[in-house]
Amino acid sequence: MISQTAKFCLSPNWLCHRSKQRGERTALVFAGKSWTFAEIEAEARSISIDLASLGVTLGSRVAVLMSNHLNYVTLTHALTKLGSIEVLINIRLTAAEILWQLQDCDVKLLVHDLARSELARAIQICDPSINLLNLELGLELDPIKVSLSTFSESLREEIDLDAVQSIIYTSGTTGKPKGVQLTYGNHFHSAIASGLNLGIDGLDNWLICLPLYHVGGLSIVWRSAICGIRIAIHDRFDPASIIQSICTEQVTLISLVPTMLTRILNHESFSDALPYWQKLRCILLGGAAIDRALLAKCDRLQLPIAPTYGLTEAASQVTTLLPSQVQAKPGSVGLPLLCDRIKIVSIEDECVELPSGEVGQILVKGANVMLGYVNFPPVEIDRWLCTGDLGYLDADGFLYVVSRRSDLIVSGGENIYPAEVESVLALHPSIVKVSAEVCVIGIDDREWGQIVVAVIATDLATAKELPSLQAIRIFCLEQHLASYKLPKALYKLDAFPKTGSGKIRRQAVRSILLDRKTSSPA
Repeated sequence: MISQTAKFCLSPNWLCHRSKQRGERTALVFAGKSWTFAEIEAEARSISIDLASLGVTLGSRVAVLMSNHLNYVTLTHALTKLGSIEVLINIRLTAAEILWQLQDCDVKLLVHDLARSELARAIQICDPSINLLNLELGLELDPIKVSLSTFSESLREEIDLDAVQSIIYTSGTTGKPKGVQLTYGNHFHSAIASGLNLGIDGLDNWLICLPLYHVGGLSIVWRSAICGIRIAIHDRFDPASIIQSICTEQVTLISLVPTMLTRILNHESFSDALPYWQKLRCILLGGAAIDRALLAKCDRLQLPIAPTYGLTEAASQVTTLLPSQVQAKPGSVGLPLLCDRIKIVSIEDECVELPSGEVGQILVKGANVMLGYVNFPPVEIDRWLCTGDLGYLDADGFLYVVSRRSDLIVSGGENIYPAEVESVLALHPSIVKVSAEVCVIGIDDREWGQIVVAVIATDLATAKELPSLQAIRIFCLEQHLASYKLPKALYKLDAFPKTGSGKIRRQAVRSILLDRKTSSPA
């Protein structure tokens, strides 16, 4: 008889299992060196013992402020052995922005790399309760006086699929980011569904140049452990080194955002490397809208691109258009993965499902959908995730995305919420002095996908007192706004179009600017 308390949501530790089954296989290549699955497992075990000696245990929330590195991967697996929760921090944020996230999810240990030492210390000065750990320098804190054998025995050889593995902050409706809680089950189902969709096997080598603090990068780490594939990690995006890797390292798959691919195609060394790129099994392309000109160029070059639609809340991919389907379904982002269901509902009433061909809000349901946001009510098991994105399904069930979260700006693969930037602009002394209104929107850009544009509304009498674009950018930096969120253009209007309740009609502002084809930014 089966115990009533037995848990069926346990899985063998993926890396441990992989190490025992095929530990001699190459798991990871970084900075010209390679590591087997057994070596990654041994390194992760060593780090987990060190972390346990600092008091990191089941349920501890540990923040990671690092660029792509071997240490990032081994640390992720080490935290899994302890049952701790990994809080992924965007290294491009300011100290103030990072501090807000750490305090929001009650982090007491921040693991950072050498390059982020000064930033980490600035955070600790603001909140001394946050301890710092630099893996490159070893333990900086006093370990707990307990035997190492005790730590080793406490390491978890099983994974609770219902447990939270990671917290990744993404833009929210209030302008403040929300912490997305992804479980091991979310990552597992995403990896399996992606593997079935793309036909992944043990001979694949997936190049990672997306940041590991984004779900697009982290998800590939889990695909490696779960599916047993090799990953090649680059510490940053550099077109020349990525082009070289494709030519020399037997890469079969790569994940990119459109901005990255555009820069690669425009690089001087790409034409000679084109035959190697054409031999790739797949170039997974997502994170932002794909320009039609880029799609056309990829078609001419016979590149195996796979446009995809996904979001942090769904542990990366939701739909993917396979390279073999691109010509038949131009502009589509494909069919739902095995673990997902999609429906399109009315923008005005989420209970009204729309027929094929009609544009509405995209709703997603599946085993890869997050547990919920930190400090917000959990998402119920049977509840559909309202993405806020607009799109439609064709008669064959293929998804077409019309707008990515109408207010959200996606620039170079980074999410930027207008309300956050507006709240900073509204503090500028010159804007306060003339009581001007501000609105921030995203304008399509071939290189970046979108750029941040600031719009200020005031009458002609006070327009000359408004700050310049450069002054606004400097002020935003002084207010600790990350550089990628800074406006790249500034416009001035006499007044904003508004709703009956007095809210600025953001889409109408965008339309006004697009209609000014002969106008120049202020």
